[in-house]
Amino acid sequence: MLFGKSVKNSLVIKKEAINIVWLKRDIRAQDHEPLLNAEKSGIPYRIVYVFEPSCIRYPDSSLRHFQFVYHSLLALNRTLNRYNRCVDIFYGEAFDIFNFFKDKFEVKSVFSYQESGIELTWRRDREISSFFSKKSISWTEFQRDGIVRGIKNRDSWNRSWHKKMHASVIKNEYTVTNQKKIEHNYNL
Repeated sequence: MLFGKSVKNSLVIKKEAINIVWLKRDIRAQDHEPLLNAEKSGIPYRIVYVFEPSCIRYPDSSLRHFQFVYHSLLALNRTLNRYNRCVDIFYGEAFDIFNFFKDKFEVKSVFSYQESGIELTWRRDREISSFFSKKSISWTEFQRDGIVRGIKNRDSWNRSWHKKMHASVIKNEYTVTNQKKIEHNYNL
């Protein structure tokens, strides 16, 4: 009894606040808007790539494609190593991976490029968007190229395309961190 009141499990463990950069199709260390915004946020961030079984099984996928992605991630990790950063690589569905992060951390924001892939990834992104919204996680998707997702017509597409294509190249700079590798059961 504490001051006449029973205290039951009053110990609350505060989760570390983080942001996440979700790499999809764009695996570069430079000219990368999501990485730039994660650095600017002032909140520690993790860089994540998810090998999704549903996408791997999709008919337009091939082993060669995923080998290229994997080797690109290894090359990016070599670049990030000097900052004590790395891409955390997961094998599982995106929903499960982000649920894992929500349970382990206080996820504030997720930064990614817009997906311009197949209907499967379009549906996945809508599901993830709903999940983030329910969990009060901000998700900022940046336009990656001339593709503008979800437009109803092409009335202003030309002007938008020129603006995007003539924007300055982003010079990404990275802070050194003391992050530890995340332990998880979503291994390749």
